[in-house]
Amino acid sequence: TTATNTTTISKPLQKFNGSIAKRLQEYKDSGWWYDTFDHARLQGNSLIGNDGRKYLNLMTNAYLMLSANPRVINAAKKALDEYRCIGTHASGKLLGLDLHRETEEVIAKFHDAEECILYNSLFLGNGFLVTTVSEKDLVISDSENHCSLIYAARLSRAKRLIYKTLDLEDLEAKLKEGQQLNPQHTFIVTDGVFSMDGSIVDIIKLRELADKYNAIIVNDDCHAIGVIGKTGRGTDEYYGVKNYSDIVTNSIGKSVSGISGGYLCGSSDFITYLRHFNRQYLMSTFMSIADCASIKECFKIMMEEPEHLQKLQDNIHYCKDSLLAEGFDITGIRDSGITAVMIGSERTAKIFQTELRNRGIAIAAARFPAIPRGSCNLLAVNFLRLLAQSKLHALKIVAQSKC
Repeated sequence: TTATNTTTISKPLQKFNGSIAKRLQEYKDSGWWYDTFDHARLQGNSLIGNDGRKYLNLMTNAYLMLSANPRVINAAKKALDEYRCIGTHASGKLLGLDLHRETEEVIAKFHDAEECILYNSLFLGNGFLVTTVSEKDLVISDSENHCSLIYAARLSRAKRLIYKTLDLEDLEAKLKEGQQLNPQHTFIVTDGVFSMDGSIVDIIKLRELADKYNAIIVNDDCHAIGVIGKTGRGTDEYYGVKNYSDIVTNSIGKSVSGISGGYLCGSSDFITYLRHFNRQYLMSTFMSIADCASIKECFKIMMEEPEHLQKLQDNIHYCKDSLLAEGFDITGIRDSGITAVMIGSERTAKIFQTELRNRGIAIAAARFPAIPRGSCNLLAVNFLRLLAQSKLHALKIVAQSKC
């Protein structure tokens, strides 16, 4: 037999590659294409670009920056020495290690929840809707929810309704409309703090509507936990209430540490059901030993060392107040770690972002498809990095770069 030439590209694949190349070229021609921090390196909390230059990092998701905390690094090292392996060999269902369960117990304690379940990412975790709800159920979703929630709702068999973002009058109208569908269960799905503009849901009024219409609140609180509330416990605590959210989801890579992972907190029966029937959990090799040990230590730090949260909140207020004083248009509540600096067009935002990079600041720009075409903003989320000696310098550079 003649060996197949593996370097030969089939005609269908050539056609597909050509289509992809065309899309990329259209994107470049739009004027928005820019070089990313490809092959960048992290040294602690500092970012070293592929050009070898050190940047003030304002584009990390990790508000508290605990992944570089000595306690967290030592916890990871200790776990690797103890288990003498990196991987976990199987899914959490087949092989739930003591370390996994201990970490889930620490997180559940932090939230005062019955139980917690860990996932490799919250994108997977939010997929619980796919295998938990049925065609008899109804999902009512905020129009600006994170795409992981949107995709999960689409893939589920549930009936779906969408309400205008943060518009509780429209939500009530959708709840009334949903009653006509006679659902077995109704889920109100929302972000706690919205990632593109830093606005926050009114959890008290949301709870009132949920109780009135017998609905379950699912709160993706990944931009609130570790950021707002007296002890950093998120949206519920920010409003001075407890357990108003029935199911809480969180991305560990966001508010807590920058470490890969996500989790859900809820009732014991609900979490047990996910362990046995949620395919995103069942069909994924569980998170690494080092990640799990690090996450556990992060939550212990959050409960034992409140100064990290206080420092973050002080810097958030300082930076937002300063940006407003410089005449910038920013969105969201003052306490939110999301600070969207409204720029206008995508081209202008690219110029702004490039200029800041030239001046040693790495910052992210939100653009389509994250937000509507024709609008753009710069997202500065890592305010813990703006220490006393550098935050004023950074703000002055932003002000000088204003177009």
